[in-house]
Amino acid sequence: MKKNHRYPNRSFLILTVACAAIGWGAITSSDAGKPSPAPAQKNQEAGRLVILRSAVLGGTIVGLSIDGVQTAKIDYNGRYDAPLAAGQHVLTVMPIPNREFAKPSTMRVTVEPGKTYTFMAKQSDVAIILK
Repeated sequence: MKKNHRYPNRSFLILTVACAAIGWGAITSSDAGKPSPAPAQKNQEAGRLVILRSAVLGGTIVGLSIDGVQTAKIDYNGRYDAPLAAGQHVLTVMPIPNREFAKPSTMRVTVEPGKTYTFMAKQSDVAIILK
């Protein structure tokens, strides 16, 4: 007896649409470019940290952590621009997704009140570095 399959690819179509919706939700709900209030303390004078993302990174998202706290995910044409408390800080960047298992790149910066610190997130082999 032969079964009559009226819509043989219906399950595949539903699965594809569901995966696309989940992926789109993950992209649009990212914290790209949104500053985190954690690094800047309100009772201290602050400097300003600006991180620009190189356009040649393609679809790679730049993950930014400040003092070990995940602060932002910078996507295409994105940037991070926020106050940062005066004093020493450790900036860490890494590619997201990290398909090549690149080691995070770190940089120490000493922030002085009223000064702006601008860096460009660029690719160096499989890693992302700040220049």
